[in-house]
Amino acid sequence: MAVIGGGITGLTAAYLLQETAREQGQPVRVSLFEASGRLGGKILTERVDGFCIEAGPDSFLARKPWARMLAERLGLAEELVPTDPRYRRTYILHRGRLHPIPEGLFMFVPVRLDALLRSRLFSPWGKLRMAMEPLVPKGPPGDESIAQFVIRRAGREALERLAEPLLTGIYSGRADRLGIMATFPQLKEMEQRTGSLVKSFLAGRKAGSGTGPKPGGPGAGAKPGLDDSAFLALRGGLVSLVEALVQRLDGVTVRTGVRATSLAALPPERHAATRAPAALEQPPDGLQARYIITLSDGTRVEADAVILATPAYAAAELIGPLCPEAVPHLAAIRFVSTITCVLGFERAAVQHPLDGSGFLVPRREGRCITACTWVSSKWAHTARPDQALIRCYLGRDGEEEALGWSDAEVVAAVRRELKELMGITAEPRLARVYRWERAMPQYEVGHRERVAAIEQAVAQQPGLVVAGASYHGVGVPDCIRQGQEAAERALSYIFRKGRQHPSVE
Repeated sequence: MAVIGGGITGLTAAYLLQETAREQGQPVRVSLFEASGRLGGKILTERVDGFCIEAGPDSFLARKPWARMLAERLGLAEELVPTDPRYRRTYILHRGRLHPIPEGLFMFVPVRLDALLRSRLFSPWGKLRMAMEPLVPKGPPGDESIAQFVIRRAGREALERLAEPLLTGIYSGRADRLGIMATFPQLKEMEQRTGSLVKSFLAGRKAGSGTGPKPGGPGAGAKPGLDDSAFLALRGGLVSLVEALVQRLDGVTVRTGVRATSLAALPPERHAATRAPAALEQPPDGLQARYIITLSDGTRVEADAVILATPAYAAAELIGPLCPEAVPHLAAIRFVSTITCVLGFERAAVQHPLDGSGFLVPRREGRCITACTWVSSKWAHTARPDQALIRCYLGRDGEEEALGWSDAEVVAAVRRELKELMGITAEPRLARVYRWERAMPQYEVGHRERVAAIEQAVAQQPGLVVAGASYHGVGVPDCIRQGQEAAERALSYIFRKGRQHPSVE
């Protein structure tokens, strides 16, 4: 069996293929191929001069349990840390000033009016329009853009000043292109169920269920604070998760720096000649689908099943000859490039109180920074008490010009805006710039139907699976879940026993 792609999705899949085969007592050989020189994909942690720097994601959603469960399975339970509860406030930039997001909001609608009325983020008409959300009739079922949904339910101010930076920032996308059903389907479902987000939220709170799953995973044995935090991190950085997975891949052949250049199906007459060991059951028709992978170094590898844990554009190149029907749908998934700029300071040199998690920047503000995280306030393990670590993001759909700047130009632009917005004039003791080209898949209107068409086409090739951030979620937990599900599908084809296999749950 082969896994192409060594990001968190591919690593999870390879690990579970190995572990499940061992638990089943089956002689399955697993190989993993990664085109770059390192494993982990967008997870990259640097530990420098007392700072713990995340170049990619710095944490994961606690209410999605797959990352936490995998961390616990790998022996990292004691490394899990919640956000500091003193610094959960988030700011929004409006007309050059930072305004705290009012308390009592559910996403972009008020469930309490007092804090909204005091806020200077919205005009009187904007506040009134947001407060009218329970009176707005529900829209038609089906997909629509985030912009259409928010404007209809809460008005244009709610979109431009709050929802757009809050909801689209995850994808570095545009509110008028991202689809609500692929990004925040729960909002559409709440509207369709009760006719109002506020009514649905209050009904859930009255019933004692809140608005969805409780943060974190199982409560048994949880450390204090973990189940109360929206996000969890790892004390040694998210790379600890990657390192723990790699250490466990003792039965997996791992090769980095080699790219899969083609994927082909072996002709039927070769299937019988290279039939799997007798311990593995054959499909009912007696045929064992086999694939041959050609690598960039000229070597060729045969596999009974292949998991493609690559971006959609890379998958399109590989499976085009096998699944031509999937190619236009894969090619339709656009990607956006971004930059992460991290600055480390002496804490005494930063006069700003850093009294929150950071701030978000709406498009209409015209800044190069799209968001800023006050990392050392959120996570004490990322810097010493006498240090401050700040992380800024640049680039989003339609605004990717910073990718053409030099590192020095990126740092200069970020410092200039931090001076204007936060009054930081000090020279950083550390500066890092990380470029993520074609990193963020865009879940545009119709994305779920597009992915369904891809998976239907791929399913015509037994033992071939696609997984990763391009399809069913861009966050670390979603990618881990997809790696788990990909391993289960590949193994169910190989074993043909018609039952679920053990997973990280």
